[in-house]
Amino acid sequence: MLKAFAALLLSAAMLSLSIAHPGLWCLGWIALWPIFWLLDKGPTWKQRIMLGAAWLFLISQLGFPYAVSTAHHYLDGKNPLGAWLMGTTLGVITSLRYLVFMTLATRRPHPALTWSAIWCACELLIWQMMPVYGGVHVLGDRPFIQWAEWVGAPGLSWMWFVLSYCLYNSMRQRSQLARTLAVFGAVHLVGILWLHSWTQRVAGWPRRNVAVIQANQPPSLQPTVEVGLKARQQMLEQTRQWLAGPGPKPEVVVWPEASLPLVEFERLGGLAIGVELIFVDHERGSQAGYVVARVLDKQGQSQGSYRKRKLIMMGEWMPWDKAHSLQVGQQDQLLPTALGPALPLVCFEGLWPSFVASFHRRTGSSASWLVHMGSESSFGSDLACRQSLHLATLRAVELRRPMLRADNSGVSGWVDPTGRLHEATPTFTTRAQTMAMAMDPSAGTTGYTRWGDLPVAGLILAGLVAGFRRTKEER
Repeated sequence: MLKAFAALLLSAAMLSLSIAHPGLWCLGWIALWPIFWLLDKGPTWKQRIMLGAAWLFLISQLGFPYAVSTAHHYLDGKNPLGAWLMGTTLGVITSLRYLVFMTLATRRPHPALTWSAIWCACELLIWQMMPVYGGVHVLGDRPFIQWAEWVGAPGLSWMWFVLSYCLYNSMRQRSQLARTLAVFGAVHLVGILWLHSWTQRVAGWPRRNVAVIQANQPPSLQPTVEVGLKARQQMLEQTRQWLAGPGPKPEVVVWPEASLPLVEFERLGGLAIGVELIFVDHERGSQAGYVVARVLDKQGQSQGSYRKRKLIMMGEWMPWDKAHSLQVGQQDQLLPTALGPALPLVCFEGLWPSFVASFHRRTGSSASWLVHMGSESSFGSDLACRQSLHLATLRAVELRRPMLRADNSGVSGWVDPTGRLHEATPTFTTRAQTMAMAMDPSAGTTGYTRWGDLPVAGLILAGLVAGFRRTKEER
């Protein structure tokens, strides 16, 4: 029992560290080996449930410390036990896939295909507030993540799981190790070639100046129009001071998502700053209204808007309180900007690969760049800021488009089409920064944009069918 707990703890630690710190990506390739070792022992279904529950709890404690710090932040540090309970509850809910996988992953003669199918099905189908796909565990493995252009983060998850299991099994049985290493090397060789090719392309792209205004405004727990207007005025003053200073002038200025109360565009006023401005505001609706990304011209006139389409349960909508829930936009809409059409992503919209890929496909793959506007001030955790950034980084590789990220308190900067972050800002600081972002409006359509999750869904189905057929044969 002690060995089993040590294996679960080791796996939870490696999974959590590889997500939080991409520089430790090597841990990601072996993070599931302790779990494979436990499953090789053929535990009963009751034992698997107990092991899965323990694994889930350990990950909720090691992988979601920002959840506890967020709760502690909201409770003003007055109730540490309550903060731990709130944070642990969030961590457990968002980690249910670990329990489900462990429960369903019975031992098979050749489990790689079936286990990978169960793992990826859990990641794709189980509700998660912050989806974490297996490919993110090896985000620092730059050649490997280049495959996201074709398979996306869900496909990377499948490839990562299969390669990890095959490496484990070959070393355990001392068989076919050379063949497995050859496949592993070939996958990385192709990734190296793609990485080199795209690095050369990006180096030749023209640079366009775009400014990010990082306000680091504290969240307001009692939203009022007055507080919101005051916050917007501070943003406006910060922007004008930056534009009046020395240095290159941007063609577009981007504000992060407001952590403070959303204010309707018509009530803002005074937003003509002499350059284009992209920001998030509010539109009235039959319920609590819409979250809207909007672009203004140099005179402060609205040139286009997008109503947010991916809302967070418990944060932006509640099934039992629809009257006070935000509404879902009905149309994918690019923003016309001086840098070319921009694909807007508000808050956590940038975390769902299939959503972003379908957005890009439905708008004719005509976006020149992605603009991600977020706000991490409510987390109160540096780790949460960086984790959110890591999860969104793969969108630039999947679409092969540069992505600008403007965050209120987190990491702002721009990500090139190889997934490399440039000109990153410190967290929880007030910062205004003009960035020279490499752009190529003639970039084509990627495989993941065309096919989305259909290939990995087929692999999942094949694995589940194979597992079911083996089960019938064993009976």
